[in-house]
Amino acid sequence: MVSLLVTTAPLPQPPSGCGATGSGVCRYVDAVKGNDANPGTSTLPFRTLQQAADVVNPGDGVLVRDGVYTAGSTVLTIGRSGTARNWILFRAAHRWGAVVDGRNNRSAYGIRIRANYIRVEGFEVRGLSNSGIDAFAGNELVAVTHDVAIVGNHIHDIGRICDDGSGGRGGIAAYVSNLVIEQNVIHDIGRLGPGEQGCNPTTTNWQNHDHGVYHAVGDSVVIRNNIFYHNARGWSYHRYSGVGATARGVYILNNTFAFPNPNRDGQILIAGATDGLVIANNIFYQPTTAGVRWGTGGSWAGARLESNLSTAAVSAPSVSGVTFVGNIEHTDPKLVSPVGLDFHLQSGSPAIGVGVASGLVKKDFADMSRPRGARCDIGAYEFK
Repeated sequence: MVSLLVTTAPLPQPPSGCGATGSGVCRYVDAVKGNDANPGTSTLPFRTLQQAADVVNPGDGVLVRDGVYTAGSTVLTIGRSGTARNWILFRAAHRWGAVVDGRNNRSAYGIRIRANYIRVEGFEVRGLSNSGIDAFAGNELVAVTHDVAIVGNHIHDIGRICDDGSGGRGGIAAYVSNLVIEQNVIHDIGRLGPGEQGCNPTTTNWQNHDHGVYHAVGDSVVIRNNIFYHNARGWSYHRYSGVGATARGVYILNNTFAFPNPNRDGQILIAGATDGLVIANNIFYQPTTAGVRWGTGGSWAGARLESNLSTAAVSAPSVSGVTFVGNIEHTDPKLVSPVGLDFHLQSGSPAIGVGVASGLVKKDFADMSRPRGARCDIGAYEFK
């Protein structure tokens, strides 16, 4: 058994509650009882997310109470940075209880992150016409922002519009270095196809332009313990940079990918220069042809695919310079109920106890410690 190389710093774990650290304070937002003229305390909360974002300082924690949060073109822009010792945290008080809502695509962006040392945790993000969470500071050539964590969110129904344009939609747009995307559920990303809600596209852009995670620029990116499904208008993870930027240190670990894009191969597409790529311990359930598709014109010498399980092939087409170790192909992972969207492992699953060790994966999707046996399990869930 080989332990995968770790080159990224560990992600700081915020305290419970609002998560304030150092000299930071707790700020509260309540869509029902709040008022932006309030001081943002527990008893006198703000009403909008943006009001909290406009006043936060390093170490502050913003606790967002249950409710539906809307705004104009963008629901929330985070432009004030934390520090390496004291991040800024935006956290839903109850997982998925605080809803960032695009009002059926009337808003383009849900949460825009344009700052450093930011953690966004536990929101439902839905109904935006462009991006659910947009970690992008406006530079397509280089990652301007750094140290961002997107954790435990439910991101869905993004870009569900009828559109022939070439601009892509995304659950998460990733243009950040030192980025962690973990324990999220990302599904139903992308524009309408022929016959959906009366849509009649005149191009084929609806087949492959919209993605669960679109990673354009940024080094040291960790994508772990996420569940992706029904992303049929592109790929659940797409690594691409039209400007030719190389990403260094990309780890895609212990995710579960489910259901195909019937018009394209793969649930992961690697189509941009990527150094230090590791794809390990993932389940690829019912991809078209293969779990990982390789584009043309990219460079990924030294990439490693290890201990992945696929109901089809793990990788296609044939590529050079990539190491394949211990992958399991054309095998049913024995999930509890994929049709019912229950992606836990059944007893006797071939994914149990055959994963490769990684210092980057200590817990599973449900926050259960890994491994529970001698070796960790493949996929987002550790078997109980």
